[in-house]
Amino acid sequence: MKNWKSILITIFSFFAVAGMVTVSSCEKDPCMELNCANNGNCTDGYCQCPTGFEGAECDITAASRFVGKYAGSVRCGNFPIQLDTVVIELKEAPNKITLKLGTGNTALLGFTGEARTPETHFETLDDEFQTVHAYITVDGGLLALYLETITKPLSSNNRQICRFSGIRISN
Repeated sequence: MKNWKSILITIFSFFAVAGMVTVSSCEKDPCMELNCANNGNCTDGYCQCPTGFEGAECDITAASRFVGKYAGSVRCGNFPIQLDTVVIELKEAPNKITLKLGTGNTALLGFTGEARTPETHFETLDDEFQTVHAYITVDGGLLALYLETITKPLSSNNRQICRFSGIRISN
């Protein structure tokens, strides 16, 4: 009878220790605690966000980083620095934005692009009169804008580069 009790205690102890080792050695799925929104997929504990979304759980639209009104200064070529404002509006959710400005010899008041962090390139305008390239970067509430205008027909003074730096004053 004593042998029987010893055998049962040994078997029970073996299964208890083996069970604790098995349970404690299991790796938890790092994706169990994440809720990847907007059709994001979790890989190795990080959400892989679809285009137009960002954040730890893909719950922030990329456009929200850029949208707002910015006040600052602009300089085109060697001309004096001027005070100016730039407005960035949401054109289409989640990441189509419109950049509105009237700087330098650029007759356009809007460019459309896809908000991408940290830098957004806008569609290049290319018509019979000019070619215009624009891109922006946003760091917190600070905006930096680069705008290049090439007038046609080509001549010696056909290129103008404008740079704007400003701070967000409203959303």
